[in-house]
Amino acid sequence: MKAQEGIILAADSRGTIGDPRGLTAINDSQVKIFPLGPCGVAFAGASEMGATLMDEWRKKGLDAVKDVDEAMPAVVQASSDCFSAWFKDIPPEKRPGVVMTLAGYRLSAKTREQMVYLMVSNTNFAPQLFGNNPCLSGVPQYAVYLMHRYYDPSISLDRAKALSEYLISETASQDPKVGGRIRMAEITADNGYRELAQDEVEAIQEENARLNQEMRQFFLKGKV
Repeated sequence: MKAQEGIILAADSRGTIGDPRGLTAINDSQVKIFPLGPCGVAFAGASEMGATLMDEWRKKGLDAVKDVDEAMPAVVQASSDCFSAWFKDIPPEKRPGVVMTLAGYRLSAKTREQMVYLMVSNTNFAPQLFGNNPCLSGVPQYAVYLMHRYYDPSISLDRAKALSEYLISETASQDPKVGGRIRMAEITADNGYRELAQDEVEAIQEENARLNQEMRQFFLKGKV
């Protein structure tokens, strides 16, 4: 999610095992956001395979990229090469589904531009550049609705943290494929990638829960 002073990258930590139309098991220990130099990467879909891709990128030195313009083509090429080697006899549309969001800054003497790309394994990781709207993946239906109601590009970084947490928590309240610990990072032009400490995220969750209760009281009683 782009904000005035930076970009917020956020994810839940739930993985599901099995056909969602039947019985499934859950694993709430998934890590889905990672630093890549000053940039950030988030994974959805087969997140274990995303973590394997991340490990391969690091072996190739991609964690030393200087900005998003250096990171994007390197990530696309390295990911495509890995999948071509691992699944050489399987067409891209039938390979395991990995969805990646790459976020960072285009840095030069004249610009500090926020860039967010979506890359999907079944299109061979072709980069899709996002504009002002947040890049939502995984189980986006509820978050898309709430984003259209509450997001504006003029949002501050702190408010973007609160809105990101709200989108994930509200989705988790409706869909069991989303849940567990929320992880969050901020990306700024000056400081690059910084993951929020768990107590920072918990403080955001507590404040959102309080405001949710106030809104409920407003609808029940007509006042807060």
